[in-house]
Amino acid sequence: MNSWEDTYLNFISEKHGGFQKNLGFACLKFLSFLFLAAWWFRKALYRSGLLRRKRLSCPVISVGNLTTGGTGKTPLVIFLAKYFAQQGKRVAVLSRGFGRKTDASSLVWVSDGTKIMATAEEGGDEPVLIARNVPQAAVIVCKDRYRAGLDAMKKFKPDLFILDDGYQRRFELHRDLDILTIDGTNPFSTGWVLPAGLLREPLDALGEADVFVINKVNLCRSPEDVRTMLQRHNPRAYQVEAHYKPGVLRDFQTGKEMKPAALDRISVGVFSGVANSLSFVRTLADFKVLVHHSYNLRDHFAYTRENLTEILKDAQMRGLQYLITTEKDEVKFPQGMQLPIPILVLEIQWEAVHGKNHWDSILKNISLSSSGFKG
Repeated sequence: MNSWEDTYLNFISEKHGGFQKNLGFACLKFLSFLFLAAWWFRKALYRSGLLRRKRLSCPVISVGNLTTGGTGKTPLVIFLAKYFAQQGKRVAVLSRGFGRKTDASSLVWVSDGTKIMATAEEGGDEPVLIARNVPQAAVIVCKDRYRAGLDAMKKFKPDLFILDDGYQRRFELHRDLDILTIDGTNPFSTGWVLPAGLLREPLDALGEADVFVINKVNLCRSPEDVRTMLQRHNPRAYQVEAHYKPGVLRDFQTGKEMKPAALDRISVGVFSGVANSLSFVRTLADFKVLVHHSYNLRDHFAYTRENLTEILKDAQMRGLQYLITTEKDEVKFPQGMQLPIPILVLEIQWEAVHGKNHWDSILKNISLSSSGFKG
């Protein structure tokens, strides 16, 4: 279901090829130069003052990335929102709502801090996931984060904002802390910006981050090489290393928790519409769950009764007794379906494992800076 994505990723990651491969990559590099020129032009407009940077009236924390998809922004946003909500702060999360079927320029309240007000189709799968995990936080989606922030100031009166996927908006909107997440399994892709690589900005943009969070560090082949690259581009930024800690396996229909040991010697399959399905399988390995078959769907995959039934029927034909998926997928499932095979949902938790002293200090400073702010 995502064969074109696999073909593209394989193409840009292959080191050697014949004439056609080299010609194709040369064309992609040319398009990357155009992409880069547009990026520099936009940056110059803001740096020159021709376009003004806007500011919200309470602290803003941005969680973003430099590569497309799969760096672990959402688990970190959930961690931060939950942490500050437990500190008694009124937290508002601002997101673009990627993958939603409503217009990107429309403003949608996914949650008002008391109840969820939008579906994944209306607000996007990740904002709904954030709202479910942190019910005390307001979650608002809009392409224009400043407009969303003003609406939140008026209706919710937050103590602080968290920008989900906000790094590329740093020229447009002031932020007090820029956290850049790095995928430890594929930190910088080919080193090229789109489409010859997966970078959304050139590597020089690393120099503008305040904190680097290297996610999935337990799956990283060479953490030292990643640390060295980050240090070279930005020696002032803190470096924090993290992994995903498996939480619980929960039955989608009944909500009951299942111990991983109960799946021992049972034929288990997985399916997921996430950017890095391999890391999901590896996280299950930490649970000692042996995966017999994996259905790798494209990121933000839109589930319908038809395509979910197709997956379940195929799983039956393969003799699979359970299917396991992610929380991000769960929020998009059609309701009221008859499931011939039980679907289990893996809950994960983001956890800092190195640089914890720096991380604790960062959290404490944010908490102090947000005290006394009211919209």
